[in-house]
Amino acid sequence: MEGENNIHIKLEIGKNPTTGELQLLTRFDTSAPNFTKDTNGFSWSPTNEERNFLNEAFDLMQKGR
Repeated sequence: MEGENNIHIKLEIGKNPTTGELQLLTRFDTSAPNFTKDTNGFSWSPTNEERNFLNEAFDLMQKGR
């Protein structure tokens, strides 16, 4: 994938223990330049590549239902 060096997240597929349905989990790289933490909480500004990556993953999850 071109531009993948701008992806600072990891996606996991997990199973919800209550419903048994598959769910998409996102893990953030807290040292990434687009992730900040302050006294009010966390802020993440996804790169274009991260948005495309997430959209592709959600599309795959929807096709599997």
